[in-house]
Amino acid sequence: MADTGRNLRNVREHNRALLLTHILRAGGLSRVELAERTGLTQQAVSKIVPELLDAGLLDEQRQPSTGVGKPRTQLTVRAGARHALGARLDRDEYRVLRTNLIGEVEETAGGPLPAGFTPEQAVEAIGATALELADGFDVLGLGLGAVGPLDHLAGLVRDATNMPGWHEVPLRDLLEKRTGLPVTLDKNTNSAAFARLWPHGDPTATAVVLVGTGIGVGLLIDGRLYRGPRTNAGEFGHTTIAYDGPVCACGRRGCVEIMAKQAPDTRTAAGFLGIGLADLVQVLDLERIVLAGRAVRDEPGTYRDAVSERLEELLPLPHWQRIEVVEDAGGEELVTRGAAAEVLASYYANPA
Repeated sequence: MADTGRNLRNVREHNRALLLTHILRAGGLSRVELAERTGLTQQAVSKIVPELLDAGLLDEQRQPSTGVGKPRTQLTVRAGARHALGARLDRDEYRVLRTNLIGEVEETAGGPLPAGFTPEQAVEAIGATALELADGFDVLGLGLGAVGPLDHLAGLVRDATNMPGWHEVPLRDLLEKRTGLPVTLDKNTNSAAFARLWPHGDPTATAVVLVGTGIGVGLLIDGRLYRGPRTNAGEFGHTTIAYDGPVCACGRRGCVEIMAKQAPDTRTAAGFLGIGLADLVQVLDLERIVLAGRAVRDEPGTYRDAVSERLEELLPLPHWQRIEVVEDAGGEELVTRGAAAEVLASYYANPA
C-alpha cells in the first residue's frame, strides 16, 4: 500500500484503507496528524473519518488540553470490532488462534495429529477448532500456514514433504467448505515472516528460518514478503551442502535438512544450517537472520552461536556487511499469528 493518499472521489476506498492503516501503526492519531501523515486534505480526512466511526472501526477520545486552543481528538482502532483466525498445520500437530483487529492474541487451541494423518483428518481438526474459536465473534477469515510445497494463489498443497497422500490437495477450498469462512493458505515459513512484517513493516533484508519437523525460510525483501512467481520460494531445507551426503526425503542428497536431522548433536545440526545460510546471505545480500521454530526454542543459544560462527567462518565480511543473527521472541505462535495477520492485512487494504 502507498504511504500517501489521493484526493480523488474514485479512490475513496484506498484512502479509507490508508487512514485506518496509519492509525493502526501509530496506535492513535488526531485528524490533523492523519492529514499530515497521509498527504490528504483536512476536508478529505473529515469526510472519511465519520465513515470509519459509523462502521464501528474507530474510537475517539478527547485529549487533555495542553495550552491555548481546542484539544485534539485521538482516533484509535477499535480492537474488538473484528477478529481473525490463524492456524498452523505441521507434520504432527495443529494450532489455531483468534486475534482482535489490531493483532492481539485472544485465545488459542490445538493438539496432536495421528501419524500419517489424511487431509480429511486435518481439515476436520482445524475446521472444528476454528469454529469453536469463532463462535460469538465477527470473524473476517481464517489464515493457515502449512508445510509445503504449496500454491498460495490456487490454495493447493502440491506435494508436502514427508506427508504421504498429500498431493494436489485443495486445502483452502476444503477448509472454506468446512468453516464457511474465507481462507488464506500460505507456507508456514511465509506466515512466520509475515508475523514480523505486519503491521509496521520491516525494511531490513531478512530470512526468517523455521526449524522444526522440517527447515525452511520466509524472505522479507525490500519491505515485502517474497513468495516467488510460483509462490514457493524458501524451500531452503533442500539446498544441497554435501553432494555425496545421505538421501533426503525430497530425493536429493546432502540437503541442509537431512544433514541437520542426522547430526549427532544440536550444535552440529545448527552448524549445517549455518553453512546453507552463508550461501543464502551471499545470494540475497541479507542483513538479518531470524532463527525460529520448535528446535530453536529448545536451545536458542546453541543455534545462534553455531550459526553465527559458521557465517563468520565462511563469510569474512567487512564491518559494513555484517549479518545480524537473532532468535525470534514470538514463541510457538509465530506461524499462527502471521497467518492471522495475513487475514488482517487483507482487510485493512479494503475495510468494509
